[in-house]
Order: sequence, then structure tokens, then C-alpha cells
Amino acid sequence: MMTSACSIPSSTVRHCPKTRLPPVWHPQLGFVALSVIPTGEKERNMRRIDCEEDLVLMYRNSLAYAVIAAWSGQGLFHKLADGKARTVEDLQGDNRALAITAPVLAHLGLLSSDGSRYALSPTGKTLLEAGALSLDSAERTHGDLSRFDRVLAEGGPARAADGSSRVSEGGVREHDPEGARAFMKYLYRRSERSVVEVARWLMPRLPEQPHILDLGGGHGRYGHELTRHGAEVTLYDRDLIVDIARERYSDSLQYISGDFMTDPLGGPYQAALLSNIVHGLGPDENRTLFARLADSLAPGGLVVLKDMFLNEDRCQPEEAALFGLTMLMYTREGQSYTPKEMEDLAGPSGFENIGVVSVRNLRFSLVFLQKTG
Repeated sequence: MMTSACSIPSSTVRHCPKTRLPPVWHPQLGFVALSVIPTGEKERNMRRIDCEEDLVLMYRNSLAYAVIAAWSGQGLFHKLADGKARTVEDLQGDNRALAITAPVLAHLGLLSSDGSRYALSPTGKTLLEAGALSLDSAERTHGDLSRFDRVLAEGGPARAADGSSRVSEGGVREHDPEGARAFMKYLYRRSERSVVEVARWLMPRLPEQPHILDLGGGHGRYGHELTRHGAEVTLYDRDLIVDIARERYSDSLQYISGDFMTDPLGGPYQAALLSNIVHGLGPDENRTLFARLADSLAPGGLVVLKDMFLNEDRCQPEEAALFGLTMLMYTREGQSYTPKEMEDLAGPSGFENIGVVSVRNLRFSLVFLQKTG
């Protein structure tokens, strides 16, 4: 009988439901919807560093992730997808390297083992089927980080080993269409519950059958969810990404291809949804974008910012603080922002902050800005 060196039930790969509290009033942010984690559940955050052992643990985690990425890049998880148990000699690679790394994956709960043979664990199978173990390689996941010394000394974005810039536009590089498709597929997979929450909080604030601009709408799942609630949605993105969205959703959405910083946005719209857009732009770029959105919205129209926003102390939540590193590595001026910073950047274009909703269990917030006048 195959047993896992670290027994992790497959249910742990699913998000656990959270209990929400009624919205409360914040003197600067307006009504803020809070969420708490019920007793017995815990949020998955990194450990604070209190001693040297915590640093050692962080180093071990980075090693473990490199092993996962390398196995994925070599196609070894897919080799085990048929459920058969195999020895390391049955797998493709160096036998010594496989014999050392396979027990690590069993300890992490991705493999099961009887001491000599290995198979995917239930968790590993679930993650593989969901696409979560479809990583390119350890070089792709860790290579840029190995050059972080240069980023810290000279600034971002990061550079590849050959010196070329690693900057991307919304996580996409136009010269890499397959990479763009893989990234859109990843974002689509991760958005299943987020799209429901966005529609739940946005649609009651709008008139019936509103026209919504899904700016930088990517894979189109947010826009499509809004159409299910009676909205007419125009997805705006670059040519390659619009093609990807159109393949999935056909004529259920309207489409505009272009650069939303310079090309016409269309309109007038009752609302504009910006899902994970503002963090990729610098302050001046966001000011420019808010001015352009003000011109494309009907009077009283809403701009809805879905993003990972920092608290006012800029140290929490963890996902927003760490995501700033991704923006440093792969954008020219992007960063993580606070809701108040968004309010200040949008204010000169005639927007006021009318509320913030924190969806803690899905690790994002919604900032609602309304066009005045």
C-alpha cells in the first residue's frame, strides 16, 4: 500500500469559506466590508522572522519550490499522471538527483511512496489536473530572483542572463504568444470565485443593463460573469489578448483592441472594471488613466479597482506587500498601492472614493470611485 510521507488531504487545495461581517464606516475610506476567518481555520501567510531558524526555514522553502519547478519542467509529474507507481529508474533524469528529490516531494505531500516507488498523491493529482503544477522550469521561476542584487542596486525591471529586459505588459510579452496563452489560462483558472464576488458587489450599485468597460480584461471571465447579470460588456485589451478572449467567449462580449493609455476607450459607460491593472502602472500613469476614464464614463459612472491593496502602514496584507516585488521585477513603474493613494490619484479627474470592500478569503479588495458632476 502506498503511503504519503506527509499526509495532506486533497481538500486542502480548495479555498475554505470565510465568515463576513457587516460593512463598517471608515472616516477616510467610507463603508468597508470586513471578513474574518472562523475558529479552526487559518489563513496561509508566511511566518514572521523571529530567529535564525525562521531564515533557515525560508531557505528550505525556496529549495523545495525549485524542486517542484524542476520536476514540472522535466514533465515528471505528467509522467506519473496515469496513477502507476514507478521507481526513479523508470523516470527520465539522473537517478541520483531523482532519488534525492522524490522524497522531498513525498514529504511535501505531492507524491506518495512505499520507500522505493513513487506515485502522485491525491493532492498532487488534483493540482496537476488544475494546472497548478505546470511550471516551466526552476530557471524560469528562480532565474530572475538570482539577479535581484542588480535590481536592488540599479532598479527594476529585472534583466535576463543575456542582459535583455524582463519587462512585461500586464504579465504578457507580445513576442511570446504561447507564454501569453499560458498566462491567461493560469489567470482564468485562478479567477473562478473572484469573478462571482466582483459581480456580487458591483452589479447592485449600477442601473439595469449597464454598459461596463472591462479594461485590460484579459481572459474575459470577469466580463462574461457580468453579462450573466444583465450587463453589456466591452472588453478592452491588446490584439493578442483580445483574440484569446474572443476564442473563449465569442460574441457574448464586445471587444476593442488597443493600448488603453493612448487609444480611444469608447463609451459612455456606466462603469469601468480594472481588475489587477493599477498595480502595473506608476503614479503618473494612473493619473493619466483616471483622466481618460473620466472622459469615457457617463455622469455618476463608477471605476471599480480590483486589486491587492496595502493597508495604510504599507506592511500588510502579505500578498500586497510581496506583490510589490513582482512589480519591481517586471514593470517599469508598477507597485502596490493603498486605497487612499488611489483616491488621491483619481481625485484630480473628478472621482471620489465611495467605499472599499475587502474580500479577505480571496485576498483582494474592491475600491469604488464615482465620477462626480
